[in-house]
Order: sequence, then structure tokens, then C-alpha cells
Amino acid sequence: MNIIMAGVDYRSASLELREKVGFNKNQIRDILAKINKEACVSGVVLISTCNRTEAYISLSHCEEADPVEIFCNAANLDDDMKKCFYVKKGEDLAVYLFELACGIHSMIFGEDQILTQVKEAMLIAIEEGASDAALNTLFRCAITCAKKVKTQLVLNAVSPSVAGQSVQLVSEYIEKKAGCKALVIGNGAVGRKVCEELIAKGCEVHITTRTHNNKSIIVPTGCKVIPYHDRESLIPYVDILISATSSPHQTVTIDMIDRCANKPKYIIDLAVPRDIDPEVGKINGILYYNIDSLGETARKDNSKEISAMKSLIAEHIENFNKWYAQRKRLMAVK
Repeated sequence: MNIIMAGVDYRSASLELREKVGFNKNQIRDILAKINKEACVSGVVLISTCNRTEAYISLSHCEEADPVEIFCNAANLDDDMKKCFYVKKGEDLAVYLFELACGIHSMIFGEDQILTQVKEAMLIAIEEGASDAALNTLFRCAITCAKKVKTQLVLNAVSPSVAGQSVQLVSEYIEKKAGCKALVIGNGAVGRKVCEELIAKGCEVHITTRTHNNKSIIVPTGCKVIPYHDRESLIPYVDILISATSSPHQTVTIDMIDRCANKPKYIIDLAVPRDIDPEVGKINGILYYNIDSLGETARKDNSKEISAMKSLIAEHIENFNKWYAQRKRLMAVK
């Protein structure tokens, strides 16, 4: 299988370094176009999440190529960044992608957002005309496998998402604190999920929106809405502050927190690049968490779940290998 991958994740690079490869959709489209112009490239899919960035490259006219060099050149990354990359090829790559979609390689084991992120990566590549038949089929098989894992296996004692893990951290505090209030900055999928779980715990929740009067905005049931530009005015009145946006700029600065007469007990940053100035973690009385530190609270022995997941993965890998072998035979005839 002539597919190669170069990637960076939470195990190979610090949060500071991962921020350099935390691309938005426009940047992803630009990188896909640049990689696809390479003479040896037949297709490319780019996964970019808060915990990882991985470029899956299908080769056409060459047997060997350096995926790190190809990706770093397209993304304008320096040599120091190259040291953080890992490379996967062929069968190992296929198994890894299937495991990734199932949540085995996530910082929070079994989290469900990675499956959505893998789907979105494939769709963007298809929309841009950047993918090819081999990558499309590989990703579709991985997604189908992950869906089966989610429906057939119960991943005990793990939080299903980063949102759930963050709320788990504050759940005991919410139970003890009468009238506990939270501000969630960000109305994306993660922000909405955080709101839903906070409300389920009995917390009063405000969520920011940038277009308050837009009817297409989804507001979780029970949430109070506050315009994004008014967020600072509410911070002194909440116990929990969580930010989960895709903004390239900080949504909460150290000055905002310093100006608060009353400061939140918990400040949690669920974004990459980071939404919140990490200096807030040095303020006495504030419990500060970000994507990396949240993952550290989720460690457990998942060996039994992994064994069951890998059995299902092996079945789906076999189906993909049969398709790929058949395709190779047909191409040889042509």
C-alpha cells in the first residue's frame, strides 16, 4: 500500500509546539493544494485537531518519499518542528488510522470527537479534490469500523469526550456550591457539549455567541446567551470559566482576570491554539487546566477495551486489504 503519513500529537510535541500546526479550515485547504501539486502525490488528507495534526499522503509515481519533508514544506514549518514528527507507512498506517478513529490513540481514551474529526478531514479533502480512491476508501473503512466499535462496545470508566472530562473535574464542586454559575466561551460542538453536561449537573450556564440574533445559532436547552464581546463583564460573577473556540487569538487574557474583583474558581481551556493566557494558572485560588493537563487526569488501564477494539479493527482491516488487492490487480491489467 503506497500511502505514507507524517504526524505530530500530544505525545511527540508540547502544547506550545502543537499550536504551530493547529490549522483552521482555510489553512488546511491551502496545505492540501500545495501537497497535491507534488509530482509524486496522488492524494492527501489532513487531520488537524487540538491533540494532533497528521498528513496522509497517497503516492503515485514513486515508491519512496519523505512525508515530513512534504508536509513541512507545504505548511512552512521550520527544522526544529520536524524533530517532533512520527512517520507511518503501509499496513502499519492503516491499522493506526483505524485505531485513531476508534479513540485508542486519543489523550482521553475512547473519546468520540475524533471520529467526527476524521470524517471532517476526509470531507474537506474530497471537497477540495485533494483525495484519491485509495485514501477515500481507507478513511471510509476506518469510519465504518469506529462506528461499529462505538455501537458494540461499552468503554467503561472513560469520559467520551474532552467536554465530559472537563465537567467531570468540576462536578463535585458544582454539587457542593449552591447556585454554581459557569460561563462557556464558544458555541461550537465542544462548547455546546460542555454546556449540556454542566446543565445536567445543575449548574447555571451562560454561553457566548458572536451573532446573537442569528436564528441558525444552536443554543443548548437551558443556556443563557451572552454576546461574545460582553464576556468580560460576566467573568467576576461565575465560578467556572471554560473556553473552547477556534479563534487564533486569546479569548481570555491575564489582564481580564486580574481586573476581576471576584475570580472564577476553575478556569479551563479546551482550545488549541490556547484561548486563555496560561499565566492565569499562577493566580492564587484559581484551578487552571488546559488540553494537556486534562489528559493527565484521564489515564487508566484500558487494556481490556483495547483488546476488544482491536479484534473488530482486524475484521475491517481485512476488508480494506481485499479491496486494495483487487484494485491493484485491476490497475495492473490496465
